[in-house]
Amino acid sequence: MYKWFLTLEKKSLARGNKSKLDIFVAIFKWLGIIYIGLMMLLLGFSAYEISEEYFPNQSALLTVSRFIVYYFTAEFTFRFFLQKIPTASIKQYLILNIPRKKIVLFYVGKTFFSAFNTLQLFFLLPFAIIAYTKGESAITVIAWSISMYCIVLMLHAITIITKAYSPMFYAVVGVVCLGGLLQYYEIVDPTIYTQYIYNLPYYFPASIAAYLLLLVVVIFALYQFYRSRLYLDYFEGENDIIVRDIQLSWLDNLGSFSPFLRNDIRLILRNKRARVTVILSIFLLGYALFIYSDEFPIMLVLGGFFSTGGFLMLFGQYVPSWDSAYYPLFMTQNVRYVDYLTSKWILIILGTIASTIIGLFYYFISVELFYMIIAMGIYNIGVNGYIVLWGGAYLKSPIDLTSSKGVFGDKNAFDLRVMLISLPKIVMPMILYMIGDLIYPFWGGISLLILIGIIGLFFYKPIFAKIEQIYKREKYKALIAYKKK
Repeated sequence: MYKWFLTLEKKSLARGNKSKLDIFVAIFKWLGIIYIGLMMLLLGFSAYEISEEYFPNQSALLTVSRFIVYYFTAEFTFRFFLQKIPTASIKQYLILNIPRKKIVLFYVGKTFFSAFNTLQLFFLLPFAIIAYTKGESAITVIAWSISMYCIVLMLHAITIITKAYSPMFYAVVGVVCLGGLLQYYEIVDPTIYTQYIYNLPYYFPASIAAYLLLLVVVIFALYQFYRSRLYLDYFEGENDIIVRDIQLSWLDNLGSFSPFLRNDIRLILRNKRARVTVILSIFLLGYALFIYSDEFPIMLVLGGFFSTGGFLMLFGQYVPSWDSAYYPLFMTQNVRYVDYLTSKWILIILGTIASTIIGLFYYFISVELFYMIIAMGIYNIGVNGYIVLWGGAYLKSPIDLTSSKGVFGDKNAFDLRVMLISLPKIVMPMILYMIGDLIYPFWGGISLLILIGIIGLFFYKPIFAKIEQIYKREKYKALIAYKKK
């Protein structure tokens, strides 16, 4: 049975229609994995000497055990946002005479074959070898290394489960971050207490059995998590959905694009995922506070970009994915693409204007930040508003607004294509600012950003005509991609 599943997976991979962007993304992803692997390898060879330098009177294993809680928290965070769980179309299996147990075991096992579970070995193996050559007991080193890798695998399973209960993730990370701040300001050192969890195998190598047992329990919990949700009714959404009737008739006077604008506003008001994008864009208003630095003025651009362009990034980059559920129906209607795109653009611009106005409070923090917020707000409206629509034509990531269950179908994880398409929106204003800053420090960069943004607004019609052509050219590929969700 498992061999049959594996054969189907190979056929699915072989039949996949990979675009040039997908190939480029795959190359970029593997280059990133290789780079991180090399950094972990370098850290594995140097960690023991670094530990001896700063903590000469303590075993390096105990030093790492003391601070490794922060590493695991960082890894947990990266996994939560970046780890893309392998997906599978398993509805057809549920109507066949196939035990659900075998379906779950195969696809749960498949999730563990991930770079997220392999890169840690590039640190653990050289670190363990060096620890042994430095005089540490072989049994102690092996027990400690295996125990730490058990925690890595437990994090994998816990992350998958936590994606369905995101408040748990934020609570755990929040507690650890609070502990880190308390330690940084020398109020209390929480690592004094957490270190006992990780250095237990150092003092008692036999405790490795407890780590292995806990790993089995966590994997079984993951198995039960999927097993309890493997029903056709779960996929078909048997729960009744209460739809609120929202009257937005006043939008009808805005023109031919008003029906699309009305649907987008209703989407934000009714759908949880769309509302979360709005909430996150509000949180991003404070981004400039964390990266502002007098020593690196270029960081002002990043602060201004994310503070004013939060909604532009979080909502705009997923156009037209928000409408993937009824995109095929949209293609059969007698509507103009330009009206559809105009409604999205207006909504993005309104969100950017609102963020810019709210961001004017930076005047009381830094005058430089205040002017950068204004400049980047205008630039985002006149330039990046078009770029997000252009990038959406190539993204083609379907969004299932009716389901948040994700049983073997979690596609809400970080998409590397999103990052690559987002690079022009971030890099271009930084380059323009540096050019203007060379001509006249600070004010030259600010003026150039504002000027380019205003010029972009005057070229609205030709830019939209070009974007419309791209969407028409990509529409058949989009239809195929959205049908695969």
